[in-house]
Amino acid sequence: MPEYEVRVDRKKCIGAGFCEKLAPQLFKLDENNRSTIKGGSSKGNVISLPIGPAQLKECVEAAKVCPSYAIEVIDKRTGKSVLGIDPDKEIPVKKIKAHYESRKEWVMDTLGFFTIKPFPDEGIIRVRYYNAKHQLAAEIDGKTAEEIYNTICREKLVSSLSHAAYLGSELQKAEIAMKKRLPYVQDDPLKM
Repeated sequence: MPEYEVRVDRKKCIGAGFCEKLAPQLFKLDENNRSTIKGGSSKGNVISLPIGPAQLKECVEAAKVCPSYAIEVIDKRTGKSVLGIDPDKEIPVKKIKAHYESRKEWVMDTLGFFTIKPFPDEGIIRVRYYNAKHQLAAEIDGKTAEEIYNTICREKLVSSLSHAAYLGSELQKAEIAMKKRLPYVQDDPLKM
């Protein structure tokens, strides 16, 4: 007998599709770009499916990445959520004014640095990674900023969060420049 139940509130679903990417054997976006559960039963806007421990981990992961909190996982014995999140509970919000002084705060990543260049005719962005000794150590070609920065992180070519954030920003600019055929110069604003 299944110990858990996964539920999707289709009214809350915004169609981000992370659930389908994480667990395509359970979740699917329908023709209206709303999540549904394969083999689930519908009651109003909610689709549910009893699951066992083998499916629990992937359902919890899908629920936790859902940006609209449309997925819930319930322990059938207690009737309570197993997610351990409480998005509706109000907590004090810290107000932070963003600031950054590059001359004072910038620190080079100890693993090295990158150059970024879009090639619109080929539909790729080429990133060259230079190690700490300034030696070309890798070339990464990709079509999107997302696949490139995730590859860089997976290959452990960055050690600094600020460097990773910088790369995400620059790669997004390069992707926009490539798609719109705009000139791209690393570290300069895009000229529209």
